[in-house]
Amino acid sequence: MSVTYEFKVDWDATDWTATPDFTQAIDDITSYVISFSIDRGKKVELGNSPAGIADITLDNSSKRFSPPYAGPLSGKMRPWLPVRIRATVTGGSALVIYTGFISRISVNPNISVQKVYLYCTDGMDLLARNMVTTNKDDRDATSDGGAIDKLLNAAGWSASKRSLDTDGGDVLDYPSVTEY
Repeated sequence: MSVTYEFKVDWDATDWTATPDFTQAIDDITSYVISFSIDRGKKVELGNSPAGIADITLDNSSKRFSPPYAGPLSGKMRPWLPVRIRATVTGGSALVIYTGFISRISVNPNISVQKVYLYCTDGMDLLARNMVTTNKDDRDATSDGGAIDKLLNAAGWSASKRSLDTDGGDVLDYPSVTEY
């Protein structure tokens, strides 16, 4: 049994809240990937949930990912583009193992190295960057999923990028939220 990976970047994305389109030929960067790592989840039981990260190292011997050079990615190399990593086990179907955004791009200028590093973060980082406030005088009962739904709406997180169970038990007196 072997696992293959697929790496895609939506180079034409213009809005982080929109649904990514990974269908362009230039979106598939799989053949350039040298190595990658994914890290997500809590490190301690009572801590915050940190953003999931992915670090992807790309072969840049063709200068494809170097901003000054003309090519299919000319003018497209920038942060906050959507990234998706899928894994396929031989004989199985593809499973998305990471979705997020490029937070930083680092091109190694050393001619003997010729690598580009994509540092990616998931939606938790983007949500943390959005200030959402609550109105303590406007409270209603809602499920835990309903409360999360209200927070994601206030933060501008697209409904097409979530799947929530809003029929769970009620969280009493949960304040309504507004965007800050």
